[in-house]
Amino acid sequence: MTVSNLKTVPLACNMPDDADFSPYGRIVQYSHESPANLKSGSVESWLLPFESASPAHIMFNRYHNNDRRFSVMEKHLDVTQCFFPLGNTPFIMVVGVESQGNQPFSVDDVKAFYIRGDQGVLLWRNVWHSLARFAVGSDHIDLAFITDRSTQDEIESSLAGGEAPSRTLFTDFKNTDEIQFLVRDPL
Repeated sequence: MTVSNLKTVPLACNMPDDADFSPYGRIVQYSHESPANLKSGSVESWLLPFESASPAHIMFNRYHNNDRRFSVMEKHLDVTQCFFPLGNTPFIMVVGVESQGNQPFSVDDVKAFYIRGDQGVLLWRNVWHSLARFAVGSDHIDLAFITDRSTQDEIESSLAGGEAPSRTLFTDFKNTDEIQFLVRDPL
């Protein structure tokens, strides 16, 4: 199939609040309403519900805005994942979960969210997401990224020609639905 035969589905960006984003994860930001889990001396700490099946793996990722078209999404079975922007650059996070009633993941389940530069996201396990994040108002976005070592090692091994990962599932809408998505800039 050639790219010219693909139908392009534009994704408008939603400006999420906690309730809008709750099926996919959690918006991470300072909250005046939420009391700190720990106060000691000059530090206040808020605990995030990060889960992993192996030791945490902290990475730095730079996503370039080469093209806002994509067709592949992934979900991780054994780990929540966190993305925190560096440099106060807002970005677009594309996510999805299967519809109710255990229906297969479909085009209608895919949503794009505008994440402010002073916010991060914590994705729950089994949340589909695009492989890229899309910077808003910049040619790239720098993100601190927390995942788990086993999941990341498995993906890197697969990309190098190894076996397909067992902790991560992929779907390519180009192959299943003959479509690609185009993320629209919310500005």
